[in-house]
Amino acid sequence: MTDAYTRHNRKIDPSRPTATRPDGTPDDNDQVETGPTRQAFDEWAAAGLEVPNLAEMRAYRHARLTKAIAERDVGGILLFDPLNIRYACDAPNMQLWNTHNPFRALLVCADGHMVMWEYKGASFAFLTSFNPLVKEVRGGAGLFNFSTGDRGEQAASEFVAQVDEVMRAHAGSNRRLAVDKIMLHGYHALVHAGFEVLEGEEITEKTRAIKGAEELNHYRLTPAGLSACCSIY
Repeated sequence: MTDAYTRHNRKIDPSRPTATRPDGTPDDNDQVETGPTRQAFDEWAAAGLEVPNLAEMRAYRHARLTKAIAERDVGGILLFDPLNIRYACDAPNMQLWNTHNPFRALLVCADGHMVMWEYKGASFAFLTSFNPLVKEVRGGAGLFNFSTGDRGEQAASEFVAQVDEVMRAHAGSNRRLAVDKIMLHGYHALVHAGFEVLEGEEITEKTRAIKGAEELNHYRLTPAGLSACCSIY
């Protein structure tokens, strides 16, 4: 056992001056953004590889997604697939469990307004606090049976009421809503609320197919021998 880190010599020092890493994220191990280690940055620099700026990459993805929404004349896109959510806002949360149990949802409106429904709501708001593109954090998108039991219809109705509220505020009279994956109760609640539910995966797949400059820089990092990259998909 080592005494390198004790109460007198802490691993995380809150008094440390604010600085940023080569990818533009805070140089702070006590953060929710997942990313490479200092060793990875050093190896990439030695290999002459350019590290992507994550803020610029996120802004590029947001712009592509909102452009795709506008081109199809939909009021917004509602995402449940954790890969699509990661692309849209770069914030993971229990990814594997979420793949099996869709407890998260992200709504991107045609005007760019982005709302995240997190597990247990605002208590998990810190997971997206680093991203200024996420304007609101709510809760209540978990519509799977293990979560709702026999109250699936009620849970779906309550969730869709929130979606309806946001859409009316940011999409006006446009009731066309693209959705990637949703539980049946949720789908029926959207239709009952007057939404025209459209295929969302066509939008996300074609949006993700075109890579920006920062995304290309990101993909060039993997030949350096480290796969712990700052953002994926």
